[in-house]
Amino acid sequence: MSTQATIVDQQQAYPPSTVVTDRPTNDLFDFVAACEELRRRALDAHKAQVDHACLTLGRQLASEGRQVSKAALWEAARWQVVYEFRHSADQELRGMRPEADLLRGTNEHDDTELYRRREQALALLLSDDAASYVRLAPEVLADRESACRQQGVLVDDQEQLNRQLAQLRGVRGLISLRRVRQLNAELAELDRQLAQVQAEIRHQQALLDAIHAADTNRQTWLAKHQAMLHKGAAAVIVLTRRFLALANPPDCPRPIFDVDLDHPMGHDPLAPPIANGGMSPAPASEDTRVVLAAAVRVPASPAQPQRQG
Repeated sequence: MSTQATIVDQQQAYPPSTVVTDRPTNDLFDFVAACEELRRRALDAHKAQVDHACLTLGRQLASEGRQVSKAALWEAARWQVVYEFRHSADQELRGMRPEADLLRGTNEHDDTELYRRREQALALLLSDDAASYVRLAPEVLADRESACRQQGVLVDDQEQLNRQLAQLRGVRGLISLRRVRQLNAELAELDRQLAQVQAEIRHQQALLDAIHAADTNRQTWLAKHQAMLHKGAAAVIVLTRRFLALANPPDCPRPIFDVDLDHPMGHDPLAPPIANGGMSPAPASEDTRVVLAAAVRVPASPAQPQRQG
């Protein structure tokens, strides 16, 4: 048994293709399995995020001397994670850089219309069609790199055993025969381990391929709705500017550099979602803005916009 295993080329394991139906039939099962695993990992990550928010919020409320049931705490933590996703989506919208003419036209609308445009854009970004698993890519790349290193070590060990077998060829005697049988047994074990490692490399490549396909689908979906997204981006930028202008009056001792558009004046984490679905506050009226401008002059508390700097 002196065969040499071939190293799996992780770059060629799956041909570059963004169309799932173009894949060879024997690769389709691995690709579908990879897609299912990505969805499972995303669900596990979401659950862990909610659990962490629940733990953090529980400690915060305990420090304030507030008691709450486990069900209410979990519901508040779940909404907190939802708001975090929406805040991240706001940041993505700001990064789209709408044209200056669109920004000037958007600035002429009131807050009600701007919040409506924002909700339309957030609905697109947070829909299943815009799902992305890019955040999982570093973990998958690290796993694939580890498997490739392990493969290299196993191939080196196999080469050494093959050299020892070659040296024993033609040598007669009981000791040499025992050694040959031992080397063959060790080579068989190396072959088994190599098969497992190479299967893992192919699986990791399938995960990367599925991540790339999902991201391609996301970019296609966003490009299809680019006009509405840019309107939402302009609305987010204008709303942020308006609230920051109110939150940072002249001679403000502690400037605010970020604002939560869902809760520009802060909120009680235990408060139930508002009547419009709990996804955004009612657009600020002039009276509300006066309250906001007054609120940001007092020291920061957990219920106020986050201060940085």
